[in-house]
Amino acid sequence: MNMSVSDIQTFFYTSTRSENDATNKIREKCLLSLCEPPKAYLEHPDYGRNWAHVSPAWNDILKKLADTTGITDYQSIHIKLKGGRKFNYDAEVMYKGSNTIIRHIDFKNGETSIAKIPQFLSLQAKFDLFAETYDKFWYEHYLDKYIGCDDGIALSKPPLPLYLKRVTRVKCKGSPFFERLSEREFFFQNEKNDVVNASITDYLTRYGHTINLPLLTEKIRSTQNGKYYILWNEGAFHMDWLHEEEMGQLTYLTIKNGNVIQVKSGNTIYNLLLRWRNHKGILNPAWQISMNRL
Repeated sequence: MNMSVSDIQTFFYTSTRSENDATNKIREKCLLSLCEPPKAYLEHPDYGRNWAHVSPAWNDILKKLADTTGITDYQSIHIKLKGGRKFNYDAEVMYKGSNTIIRHIDFKNGETSIAKIPQFLSLQAKFDLFAETYDKFWYEHYLDKYIGCDDGIALSKPPLPLYLKRVTRVKCKGSPFFERLSEREFFFQNEKNDVVNASITDYLTRYGHTINLPLLTEKIRSTQNGKYYILWNEGAFHMDWLHEEEMGQLTYLTIKNGNVIQVKSGNTIYNLLLRWRNHKGILNPAWQISMNRL
């Protein structure tokens, strides 16, 4: 994996929102070398000081992870990146000794705990939390209103099965209907946004209290058990994870701001924000899930 000595600078500046994904990828690449940076990196006249700062901090947090999870017999540590939709974590930390013991980590930048990050879990709206999923509800009750905001769309919506197959993708290419929605995204945008916002509030009002809490509990457990968050903030690493009591029996609380379902486990509140991840009203409606600790 190609890396430049200057990539360590990404640990010391805040990227713009549009640059976040690309910058995080660079930071993750740096993790591969932070345990033992090349001598040339440490001695570099411009960036050596930063490598010399981050590397020992990284080794300290990995030692803390080992101590916290009962790993004592190891001689070396190796990192293997595992990000992407297939995995629920960013990397494997391999503690190599007489045996190799693996821990799964998620790397986050800019905060000190899970409770402060915008989301720790994302679920597509087609996930069966309710008797009727939001993408189907949107198609049947609001998509015609959205199209009606803009005469320039001039296309009828596709059949429901085809629409549901396409709407959860992240790109419009290959579908004339979705391509047209994308081309017209910024025409009559306020009117279109009003339709989207109304649909979300209507959906949560109708279905929010019927949320399948056992299914949500199982999803949280299956994605968070055995996963540790390593968070970099203001020159230091921090470690956090969801504790057992935070993944117990969930209870429904309320609807907040017309677009968030709140549920609770112990002293932890989970916020399920319903939003469109790739262009509002066009592609990929999803649940953005965050948490607060009381």
